[in-house]
Amino acid sequence: MGFPAPWLVALVLLCFVLAAIPTRRLFLAGIQPAWLWAYVVLLVVLGVAVVAARGAGRFLVPFLVVLYVAPLVVGPDTIARRLGRGRRPPKNVGSGPGRDVGPDDPPPT
Repeated sequence: MGFPAPWLVALVLLCFVLAAIPTRRLFLAGIQPAWLWAYVVLLVVLGVAVVAARGAGRFLVPFLVVLYVAPLVVGPDTIARRLGRGRRPPKNVGSGPGRDVGPDDPPPT
């Protein structure tokens, strides 16, 4: 079994590097690592398929573009909110009377 062609290895590495950019945005949104890896593999496979299958690859380009651009256009907070993983305040915020930490009242004159 021989080593794959150097252009193919370079193409896969380039796809991995390019896929890391939107994957970072999804990571900041709190997506599980298993889904992130599936997303990266899907982007790499589509990227290699677009280049390798010249004729049929043009049908895959819209899917590749949407998968790549969507996390960059939509912010991490919006993605987290849509997936139901919005950042919530801690449970003790707003409960109880609180503590007065302001300055003392001036003495009456």
